[in-house]
Amino acid sequence: MTLHKLLRYAAAVFTAAAVCAGCGNEVPAPAAETAAAPALPAITAESEPEPVSHTGYLDCLYYDDSEFWLYDQRSRIYDTDGAVLCGVAPHHLAAGHFIAGMYRTAAESRDDIETVVLVAPMHYDTANTLCTSYKSRRTAFGIAETDTEITDMFVSRLGAAEDDYMTEFDHSASSHIPFIKYYLPDAKTACLLVSPKEKADIPERLSELLYEISQKKKKCLFAFSIDFSHYLDPFDANAHDKETYDAVLSGDTGRIEHFTNSNVDTPYCLSTFVRLSEKLGGNIVSADNGNTYTVGCIPYSRSQFPDGVTSYFVFLSLSGG
Repeated sequence: MTLHKLLRYAAAVFTAAAVCAGCGNEVPAPAAETAAAPALPAITAESEPEPVSHTGYLDCLYYDDSEFWLYDQRSRIYDTDGAVLCGVAPHHLAAGHFIAGMYRTAAESRDDIETVVLVAPMHYDTANTLCTSYKSRRTAFGIAETDTEITDMFVSRLGAAEDDYMTEFDHSASSHIPFIKYYLPDAKTACLLVSPKEKADIPERLSELLYEISQKKKKCLFAFSIDFSHYLDPFDANAHDKETYDAVLSGDTGRIEHFTNSNVDTPYCLSTFVRLSEKLGGNIVSADNGNTYTVGCIPYSRSQFPDGVTSYFVFLSLSGG
């Protein structure tokens, strides 16, 4: 990598780290199933990155060509002893090489993926607690076609609302689409956004539907867009990451569903991943772990990270478990 590219990358990671460290309050976990739903930030003119157009396709609002190739160059194919059935990767692009690594590994492990089903948290307040879209995505690598059959199932079976704006605007889903199209160019996509205000039984309902899809409909890769601990210094973040690691690998969904931002930003999605892996007979492994401090290689201080760090995992569910 040239010095110019290295400096550009360091600046990009530093900026992303400063921005990403403060996103955790967007999807806090409920303290209990009967707890009131947490407040989510409303979309305002100031929060919208640019005007969006829905003339036919959704756009990948957060794609940057030079940064994408840096993520690709820094990523690696993780060692696996089976095909990737489903996986977890971040949505903060400060850890874009983790996203790239997850999809690279999935593509390397199997050649039968027809659809990537992407489950992601909803970061903004809306009347809809489950959102999806029938529109395909326009990417730098061509059109990522939407699997309308699976999208129909999100609408008819789960009651998801067709919401083009939210599906395009929320970075939790939009940031993954270019990676999917690049590493799995022939695969369709189906996206579901899940709000923390959704009913507490959504992990079981959703995992059951995804399992049914895997058995009767399509050969799918199930991808979960999840960030982990927020607002902590690296020492405390590592301690909570160890708790999360233990809960995921032991399949403790009850514990996961009551985690707070100190562990994970979207416990509903993480619990769905663990439940689905069990239904598929998968073996969950932790392929990668870090945080905005370690991935950015920036000396830690509260002046550099005033809101603490955000942690990242890549979890893979492998066949043969």
